[in-house]
Amino acid sequence: MSELTTYQHHYEAFGLNILSDMLLPELPVHAGTDLSPLAVHIAASNHEDWPPLVANEHSTPSLQMALGDWRLELEGIGWFRAYAGETLSYERWDDSVSDRDVRTFLVTSGLAALLIQRGALVLQGTTVVRDGQAVMLLGAPASGKSTLACCLQQEGWKLLSSELSVMNEQGLVLPGLQQLKLWHDSAASLGLDWAQMPLVRRGLKRYALLPPEAEVSSQAAPLEMIYIISRRDNRKDAQESDIQTRRLERQAVALLRLRNNAYQPRVYRGMDQEANLFLQASALARRVPIYSLQLSDGVKPMQQALEKVDLLAPSSLEAKPAVELDASAEAQEEAR
Repeated sequence: MSELTTYQHHYEAFGLNILSDMLLPELPVHAGTDLSPLAVHIAASNHEDWPPLVANEHSTPSLQMALGDWRLELEGIGWFRAYAGETLSYERWDDSVSDRDVRTFLVTSGLAALLIQRGALVLQGTTVVRDGQAVMLLGAPASGKSTLACCLQQEGWKLLSSELSVMNEQGLVLPGLQQLKLWHDSAASLGLDWAQMPLVRRGLKRYALLPPEAEVSSQAAPLEMIYIISRRDNRKDAQESDIQTRRLERQAVALLRLRNNAYQPRVYRGMDQEANLFLQASALARRVPIYSLQLSDGVKPMQQALEKVDLLAPSSLEAKPAVELDASAEAQEEAR
């Protein structure tokens, strides 16, 4: 990274002070005037100047990793490097690549790798807050986290962080990404003016909901509970309520679900942070109640159900007594 880099933008996200040479509207602007200590620098670089990397067995042709070093190459987008938990570098594939396409990976995969290097537990989840209490929504991509969060905003909740959720040592979820990504069908069903929303990436009918349209919170909040989301086929469960939840009582099951919802477990292994992942996930599973949450497959049923339930009171969602995952489901979790 050149010493002549001009940092025009100052942000504060995930407990980090961030200087960037690129505008990152997904991150909260730093509210203070004191620029020190600055923990993270984001700047353009030349990937050919990066020192050789001896990649380990957890690497892939596009993702190269070693202790404290993470490198991602995406054809048609560019090169990215997170190093020592302090610098995040990028280079465009060519001049046709927009800032929007670069940002998509800088503020998600890049920041996640950097946070993991700093020893953080980074979960693949969206956190919302109401009355100073936070609820974390975990789940695989396309499981409905952003759609659910957007529905919750219509019920008075605010977005604390999307896609990545990180806690501090005091058990508070930290403000992070202030953006919800919605596919065209979801945006239209939610009554949003999708034609005026910026695209997340070129070629995708997926749109970004940013402040002020997205209601956000800039205050860290205590985590009250975690929901791990799955989608239900309405045709098979026509008689069931639209949203159901079950408490994961067994610590081993809860731990596995948390571990599987860490942001790219391969990255933890590749940067020798897997032991730290298990320690932090175990502590979180002991401290915070974890529930599975089945969502009805459709925006309108989800909106209607949320008018009757309260995510801060899980008993309001339970359609039948809480049960454990069955043996086959548990075996599937262990195999992941």
